[in-house]
Formats: sequence, structure tokens, C-alpha cells
Amino acid sequence: MPEPHVLVRLSSFGDVLLTTGVVNYWYKTSRLQFHIVTKENFACIFENHPGVKSIIPITQKNLNCFNWWKFCHRLKQEYPSSPLIDLHVNLRTALLRHVWSDKIYSYSKMSLYRRLFAKTRLSLFRQKLLSKNVPQRYISALSKITPSPAELTPKIFLKKNEISHAAEKLQLIGAGSEHIAIHPYATHPAKTWTKDKWQQFISFIENQGYEWLIIGQDKRPLFPGKNKDLTNKTSIRETGAVLSHCKALITGDSGPMHLASAVGTRVVSLFGPTSKEWGFYPAGLNDCILKTRLKCSPCSLHGKSKSTCHHECINSISFDQVIKALKTD
Repeated sequence: MPEPHVLVRLSSFGDVLLTTGVVNYWYKTSRLQFHIVTKENFACIFENHPGVKSIIPITQKNLNCFNWWKFCHRLKQEYPSSPLIDLHVNLRTALLRHVWSDKIYSYSKMSLYRRLFAKTRLSLFRQKLLSKNVPQRYISALSKITPSPAELTPKIFLKKNEISHAAEKLQLIGAGSEHIAIHPYATHPAKTWTKDKWQQFISFIENQGYEWLIIGQDKRPLFPGKNKDLTNKTSIRETGAVLSHCKALITGDSGPMHLASAVGTRVVSLFGPTSKEWGFYPAGLNDCILKTRLKCSPCSLHGKSKSTCHHECINSISFDQVIKALKTD
């Protein structure tokens, strides 16, 4: 077996999830294993992963400038003969690269092309960005050949007891394999419908004969007190296990979108101010992205919108479009 590599991706939820398929690909093709450095909130994502040798969780205290400097030196001393793969590429990880004594690998975020496309909307820059999604960009750190997006979809390795426990939980609330999971939340409000619209949508799909349940984390659950609203009631891995029993997930551009992909559940994703060009899209063979192309779109990398924006991009996606996507295999 080759020497395990140290791989760094600290955050965010979706970005960390996108590394799991890349790690799985490297493990399957080269038998490479990795010491994963990530924020403690996301460490559980890598549990039971065959490509993961160890998980090194980073606390908020570690991220303090002086503490991070000490951590970098301690990590170098602990893994003196391990190559470093930086899949975060920011000032903090540049510090780690600076002190590292073995080989260092990194990747291009295509930041210049993202800025140029955001400013000009020119097809030249669009095509360059669409040539590789984020996992394909990640894999360029070590691999000269670029696999297809479907070969690099996220992968979480659930344990049998996690899957069976989720099945029991769903049985208790009267949910099963034909249920549609819905994630109606977003870090930035512009990336999803309003809560009123989600409630209207759920009434709409109920009339179409669909069964549903809610997943995610939010201060204001969509249907507080209802059994089928699992908001704030499941951990990351528990949510993944619940999703593994569902027919599909409907969501905005979000972390749970990648979590569903990681357990093999079909995704129907609503894209508003963000865009497929940024590379953070679900890439399963049966996944579907719904997007209204406007002159002002995309207007944001992470989903923040201007105060003058009326959110036409997300609000123009109709209920009928979502139902049609659900029916399309």
C-alpha cells in the first residue's frame, strides 16, 4: 500500500461532502488512503469510509491564527513522510503548505474564470467552467485523467445499524420508500423558495398523491410539531440514512443535495442565484437541476443576492416543473 496522504478540506458542508467521491475514486483505482483534516462538525462524514485511514477533527479553537500555526507544525511532525493534498486552498491552508516537508498537491478553483463569467456572462468562460465540476477539479490534484462527473459523486458509507435505525424511525412516523424528502432551507434565503411557497408546494404534491417528509436544520421548522417534519431531529449521518430510504429529495442548492447523492438517492434541485457553472451541482445519472436562465443570472457564487433583487430566478420555477422532474427517470 502507498503511504497515506494527508488531505485537507475544512468546510463547508457541501464542499466537504464533494471530497468523499474523490477519495473513494483514488482508493478504488490506486488503493490510496487518507488522513482527513476537516472541521469537527463534518468529521462524521468520513466514518466507515474505506479510503480513510484516520480523521483529524479541527475545533474552532484550532482555527485561531496562533493555534493554527502550532497545529500545522504538529501535523507535519506527526506525518513527516506523508504527501499533503490541499483541497481547500485559502490563506489558512497556505500556511500549512508553507511548513510541510513532503510533497504538496493542490488544484485550481478556476477563480479567474468564475469572476470573468460573473462579470461578462460570455460563453467562452461558461464552457471553460462547465468543462469540470468541483470533484473533477479536486481530482486534478493527483490525477491527469479526468473521470466523468458520475464517477466522482459523493459517497457516504452507512453502517447496517444506521440504515435499520432510520427505517424504524420512518416506520414510526408512517413514512416509507415511496416518500419524497424535502429540504426547504438554505443558508442564504435567495437560494430557496419562501416557507409559504414550500407549504403551498407540499399541499400541491399531496393532491398529486405524493407522500413527503421534511429534513434539515433551521430555527423555524416548516411544520413544527408534525411527525413528518424531521427538522433538527437528525444528525448528518442519520439524515443520510433517512434519505437512503426515500424515493427522491427536492431541495435548493444545498449541502443535503450532496448528502442525498452520497447515499444514492435521486435529487431534484432548484437553482436560483447560483449556477451549474460554479461546479457544485448534483451529478448522479438521474439527478435533475431546475434553473430559469435570466440576464442577471447567475448573480452570486454562494447565494447572496442584492437588496433590489426580486428572486425571479428561484420563484419562477413552477410546481409543475418539479412534478415533471420527479416523474422523469
